[in-house]
Amino acid sequence: MTAVCLLDHQDGLGLDFFDNANSARMYEFLLGGVDNYAADRTAAFAVYETAEWMPTAALINRDYSLMSVGFSLDLGVRQFLDLGCGYPGWDNVHEITEKTQVGCPVVYVDRDAAVYAHAKCRLDEGPGTTVIHADLLAMDQLLTCEAVRAAYDLSAPVAVLLHDVLPWCADDPAMHQAMAILREWMPVGSTLSITHLTDHWHPATMPDVVATYAEHGLQVRPRSPEEISDLFDGFTQQGPGLAATGRWHEQGQYVLHPEEHSAAFSGIAVKPASSTNRQCPTSASHDPAPRRPSDPQRTSIERSAEKEPAVQRRPHFRGHR
Repeated sequence: MTAVCLLDHQDGLGLDFFDNANSARMYEFLLGGVDNYAADRTAAFAVYETAEWMPTAALINRDYSLMSVGFSLDLGVRQFLDLGCGYPGWDNVHEITEKTQVGCPVVYVDRDAAVYAHAKCRLDEGPGTTVIHADLLAMDQLLTCEAVRAAYDLSAPVAVLLHDVLPWCADDPAMHQAMAILREWMPVGSTLSITHLTDHWHPATMPDVVATYAEHGLQVRPRSPEEISDLFDGFTQQGPGLAATGRWHEQGQYVLHPEEHSAAFSGIAVKPASSTNRQCPTSASHDPAPRRPSDPQRTSIERSAEKEPAVQRRPHFRGHR
């Protein structure tokens, strides 16, 4: 394994590491993990009081993340870049790619110092695995560093994973600049997989969710379907196009859940030989239903018919009672 730190020492753990909630540790808690502290659990329960769908949304995001790796493998992609990788869990990207019996370089990147430390200790030490401590908004620095240049053959496609990462980038201009640099860097045939929190199904609740995170020192930025679609600018959507995260994979564990349980849109798009279009088209051969002539950009998830109300349950976070 190669481990590289591109951040200054002031981005380390800090004296308040145990006292303040952390988005990566909250997500780990919602998934039933143990890499969390009292502040994270307190914040997670506060968010749950506002949005009872949040634990299910986390599990849906994780399920999608794992299946998206297989989707890129099926397209023949053999290089992976996991941006905002989070704490190591079960079936990490390199463990999924190992099932192909082909050496697939995998680069994990996160700006969280604790995530970086855990990744160095717990991920496979094989030569094809790289862990980088970096700020995704400094995308040019990341993509031009020696570790990234050594990891990839840019004459072949790269699968880029951005799962529940961009909602934590509230600086729109900086985020869009970073995404433009990333898309330009990706070779033709590369896949871009994104999941992103949205207020599309929860317009009344989401402001309270944002406020609850803020009360615990965390800034989260839900985005609209149109804003999320723009993140794929110039790439060709695959499968159902932009869809509720739980509905994207036909074989997903949560495909029968109401769309609002996802609370996020997802998509996997391929960089074409010429990616100059400002719109991100959906692959016509995989479009599940024709769009309304009056709304040509309308994706399958935006055909929101009445849904049966979600069943209200008591909070249950896996691994915690």
